[in-house]
Amino acid sequence: MTEKLHYDFLPQLDNPANVHRIEMEMIPIGSLVLDVGCHTGILGEILRKEKQAKVIGIDTDSEALRVAGERLQAAHLIDVEQDGWSENLLREGFHNFDVILFGDVLEHTRYPERILLQAKNLLRIGGRIVVSVPNVAHWRVRLGLLFGRFEYGDSGILDRTHLRFFTRQSAKALLENSGYHVLATDVAGYSLPHWLIRMFPGLFAVQIVMNAEPR
Repeated sequence: MTEKLHYDFLPQLDNPANVHRIEMEMIPIGSLVLDVGCHTGILGEILRKEKQAKVIGIDTDSEALRVAGERLQAAHLIDVEQDGWSENLLREGFHNFDVILFGDVLEHTRYPERILLQAKNLLRIGGRIVVSVPNVAHWRVRLGLLFGRFEYGDSGILDRTHLRFFTRQSAKALLENSGYHVLATDVAGYSLPHWLIRMFPGLFAVQIVMNAEPR
């Protein structure tokens, strides 16, 4: 029996505006997937069952990886902040991924551009990345700034572990400046209908989700 750790979650895949459902919809059936920041492997396990995917996970949390190892094909202790991180996977024989998933990971890093550049080494020809990042332009953050508040918390858009903050425009620019072409963009949120979040993404999107390929 696996245990619940920090950042463990139960994906609400019945909600079309849920970030994990949107990510899953961007991953083709039968894909070889690298789940960056896999934590305990919950989403990867669902991808294996629902999308018949083969999922390799990497993370820096050895306790979480012990659980992920029971859920995924393989789970490895690798820090993507370390220059040359992709070379470690290549040496282990892991490459030619159909999809590399960066689900709410890049906002925790100092050098997201370098991470995305080095990820190219692991993609097969025609492979893609799926990236989700929080939207700092959400109306709650804007309202707080209006009243002089920018308060960190234990989770959410202003999670105290976030080092980078993104809007739709800056998230797209990050991928383009890292040598990718954005194929599709969607937005995720909570409590509101998906059509409304899509109509006013700058205000209501909690997360921005992008599907991109190397240029």
